[in-house]
Parts: sequence; structure tokens; C-alpha cells
Amino acid sequence: MNTNELAFFTSSVNRLIEGQLILVDKHIATVLQSVAKSPTLCRVLSNTLKNMSYATEFSRAKVTWTSVDGVKESRLKLPVDRSRQFAFVVCLLTEVDCGKRNFLDFLREYYNAGDNDSNYARFASEVLKPFKSAGENFLREVDPDSLDAEYVMQAEQYFSSEKMYVETNVLAEIFALMEEVRLILIDQKLSSDDLAEVALTSEYLVNALYLKNPKIIRISYIAYKNTLKGYSVVSDKLVKIIQLFATIV
Repeated sequence: MNTNELAFFTSSVNRLIEGQLILVDKHIATVLQSVAKSPTLCRVLSNTLKNMSYATEFSRAKVTWTSVDGVKESRLKLPVDRSRQFAFVVCLLTEVDCGKRNFLDFLREYYNAGDNDSNYARFASEVLKPFKSAGENFLREVDPDSLDAEYVMQAEQYFSSEKMYVETNVLAEIFALMEEVRLILIDQKLSSDDLAEVALTSEYLVNALYLKNPKIIRISYIAYKNTLKGYSVVSDKLVKIIQLFATIV
């Protein structure tokens, strides 16, 4: 068994779940490729489709009702059985990939949440995440420990924490300094890799501060601080950032 089956499948579905709607065609193609290159998933798909009609399953999955204001609405309810659920989503993504189904129209019809991005977020939550879980379950034997529920629960408990209070004025000062740092480093004509590293650690820290989880803030702050230590041109800004963080972490 190819030990990369699980890694390829998980990473490709993650990109589809977390990626931008504009890149959905590329990410769907990669997910389908990860299935096609996995003997395990191909076997599950083949065995399931011998006793399953996608057209019939789609018809069964469609739930339609009329809202209080008289608007007809529809949703898709995935099959409960994991094998059928997995095969159903593969067939659906294949329809989109080959151009048989317009993806934006599909989202508006079955996962309408107000706008294209919200529609996609609902689709990712209700379809792609269960699909990922099903696929990982079939690939469990590739690397059993990586999917051990006990380890996952342990990690979730470790990072779980009550939200802390961060003064709005302090946040504003930190963000202003971080923006100054960003502009200074752009002018330094750093390599694309170095700029990407600064941007990534900065994005982590900003969102960690909004999340207000002290454990996530602390590790994001350490990553950002250590990244900036390599650039003396922003050392004065870093000192001020460190002083501000001393009041909250």
C-alpha cells in the first residue's frame, strides 16, 4: 500500500475546503486525482458503484420545501452510509470537473447562504468535510496512529482555552506597528520566500489576537517575533511590539 495515499488525499481535500472559490476547478481536479491514485479509494469506489446509481442517490438526496415567503428552496442530504457518501461526492465532483454541472449554479440551488463565498462555505461544511472524514476512514490502515481519536482529543483539549481579554487600544497599536513593519520590509526587496514567511507569521498573529485564545496567541507571537529578529531594519518596531505583548501574554 502506498503510504502517501492518506497524505495526498487529506492535503488535496483540505485545499479544496480552505481554498478560494476562484481556484475550485484546480482543487477539484487534484482531489479526483488523489482518489484515482489511491488503490484503496478506487477499490471502495468501484465496489460501491456496482450496487449504487448516482442518479438515484442524487434524486433521493434532494430535499425541497417552500419557505414562509413562498420561495422554493432545496438542499442535498448526503447518504448516511460512508461508502455511498464517498462515492456520491466523487461522482458530484466529477460532474463539476468535466463541465456537466455548473458549480456556482449548483451552490446557489442547494447551498444558498446569501452570496457565492457563503454558499461555498456551507458546501464545504456539509459536503466536503464529511467526504474527507469518510475517505480518511477508508485509508486508516495507511497510518493508523495519525487518525487516532485519542490523540486528536488530547490535542484539542491541550489547545482549548478560555478567551482572554485584549484591550482594543493595545490591539490597534500592535496592528499599526505590524503594518509599519510590513511596509518597511517590502521596501527592502526581500526574496519572495522571506516575504512569504513574514506575511504568514503576521497573518497567524493577527488572527490569533482576534481569536483571543492565549495558547494560540503565545505560539503565534513567538513565531512572528523570531521571524522579525532576522531583520535589524525593523528592530525598533519589534522592541515596541514586544513591550506591548508583555502586557497581554
